[in-house]
Amino acid sequence: MFKISFAFLFLIAVNLFATAQQPITTIEGFANDYVGKEVKVFFIDDYLSHLRTQVASTNVAADSTFKLSFYNSETRKVRVEVEDNFFHIYLQPGSDYQVYAGASSPYVDPNAKGVEVEFFFLSLDSTDINYKILMFEDAQYNFLQQYYQPRSVKSTTFVQKLDSFKLNLAEQYQADTSQFFKTYVKFSVASLDDLAFVGHRNKYEKFDFYLKPETVWYHNDRYMDYIDSYYKMYERQLSQSVNEKFYEAVIQRSPSLAMNALGGDYSLKNLKLRELIMLKMLSEVFFTKDYPQTNILTMMDSVANYALFKQNKTVASNLKYRLLDLVPGTKIPDFSIDVNGTTKYQSDYYGKHTYIQFVNKNLPKSLNDLELLYKLQQKYSKNIQFVTVLVTSKGDELLTDPSPFIKKHNIAWDFSVVENTNPILKRMNVTTYPHYMLMDAEGVVVSAPALSPRPNNDYETIELTFIQIDRRYKALEQQ
Repeated sequence: MFKISFAFLFLIAVNLFATAQQPITTIEGFANDYVGKEVKVFFIDDYLSHLRTQVASTNVAADSTFKLSFYNSETRKVRVEVEDNFFHIYLQPGSDYQVYAGASSPYVDPNAKGVEVEFFFLSLDSTDINYKILMFEDAQYNFLQQYYQPRSVKSTTFVQKLDSFKLNLAEQYQADTSQFFKTYVKFSVASLDDLAFVGHRNKYEKFDFYLKPETVWYHNDRYMDYIDSYYKMYERQLSQSVNEKFYEAVIQRSPSLAMNALGGDYSLKNLKLRELIMLKMLSEVFFTKDYPQTNILTMMDSVANYALFKQNKTVASNLKYRLLDLVPGTKIPDFSIDVNGTTKYQSDYYGKHTYIQFVNKNLPKSLNDLELLYKLQQKYSKNIQFVTVLVTSKGDELLTDPSPFIKKHNIAWDFSVVENTNPILKRMNVTTYPHYMLMDAEGVVVSAPALSPRPNNDYETIELTFIQIDRRYKALEQQ
């Protein structure tokens, strides 16, 4: 008994020691326009799926201040959400940051929500990653402004100036100890090599110069941006023999055969990079109809469990989640909403197609479609169910009594009011308003997002889909 207790206490002590060793990062500052609103920090899990994990949250105090502290073991880019808006910041382990979060950005509508807003550092040390990146970006912008002009494309001058710029950067940052920053600079400059000009490197020269000497920097956004661009739709760039072997590997549902096949490509000799690009390729061909989707999902599952490299397990799992996330033909996520005091579930809408509308009370333009939806509901309600979900802020009286809104907009279909923190918004990928989804009689996604009642740039509306659905049901009735 004493031995077991001692072992248990020893394990607790080890875990506490390990936790205590993790560097703590703090973000604090002011958000004058967000008093009482929630501030959240998210790590970016990977740059292929772009899934995020929340690591901290707090509310902006009455004096407009906020403070968040959390464990962070590496230099990385994070997303900070302030109510519906957000901004990105780079973090070093164990560092503290003082920022001011703006209400908007000069590049978007001042009243827009869910947008990237301005933020300012209240203090920043010259050794911090953000300071270095800001200074580098300024130098890069000045270089492009001076030397990359329309006439430069047909001249060798730009490539000469670019080479000089690279040498100057290498000399300037030679003594810098931040691998993250050096990688950031290297692949920012690499993207300049992708600009069209006389004398630029060909694809294989770029691989030899930039990618071949490197390991895989999963959490460096500039490196991953370059990887995403270099290997974009790479299945189409494979030689015929490699492509055929890769296709056969998918038919056989074999990640190992796919890895062997891709090993025949010059730019995929690095095993860790090859496994990552294999996952990227599988996700890109998933919707082409040239490859069996079930086979791809099986391969994703296999890599998620048995990848050669730990980081690729996470990428595989996340990409599979993305592939099945509200894809036409998959089940719509479970949900529940309050309609006239009654809780309704996803299954309550089985039996007919259901058109779900999300609107935001704080965005008047998103409410303009209600009148159009009323007309569609009057025409197609026999065979199509309609649901409107109104999103509003905490404390809104409509959360307890939606009747004034219902009367004002002549809503004769299912109507629910939810807070802007309701989980249904995340499950349905609702990030802009209005937002529409269409599911069939068995709860399977038909389209997400779906067309709206208002014509888009191609003059398409959801009504044509409704006409086809209506005809189908009428034909079934006559059988």
